[in-house]
Amino acid sequence: MRADARANREAVVEAAATQIATHGIDISLTAVAEQAGVGIATLYRNFPTRDDLIRAVLADLETRMLAILERFQPQLEGDSEAAWNGFVHAVAALRPGALVAAFAAEFVADHHVAQPLAEKRIRSLAAVQQLLDQVKRAGLVRDDLTAARFQMGIASITRPLPDVAVPELAQHEAWLIDVYLRGLRP
Repeated sequence: MRADARANREAVVEAAATQIATHGIDISLTAVAEQAGVGIATLYRNFPTRDDLIRAVLADLETRMLAILERFQPQLEGDSEAAWNGFVHAVAALRPGALVAAFAAEFVADHHVAQPLAEKRIRSLAAVQQLLDQVKRAGLVRDDLTAARFQMGIASITRPLPDVAVPELAQHEAWLIDVYLRGLRP
């Protein structure tokens, strides 16, 4: 794939993730193309169906999640509390709550589509569990915290809300994440 074509594809995925996080699953593909700075034909050339685009967004979410894990896990050996807080805020910044709803709405019924994404999610949960085990040994979280519970908590906090109803959403989410972190303490 040419560099410009790859950049266009990545811009479309990023724009779609932003649109889903802001507006939920019922996004306008025209708005996605506009935000990505590409024509609608470029969007459809890369993603012939809405499901193809959502699948790409979900796969990208898992990839970004694993990159965040790789960035923060080594830092746990030093200042574990700062690394843990940074990790949780970085995961929340992905706004996974909107994408969990997208996954459930679009793919759960179709086993052939859901299976590869589910396998990637299982790998992601295992990696998060390893990090949580380190954080538990450091005494920063309760023993009953599992990777699935952690991710569902973050997903609940980052569900899409109308921009009009909550104009300072980022500040509210950051505050909720801090409250969530305090609630996870033993």
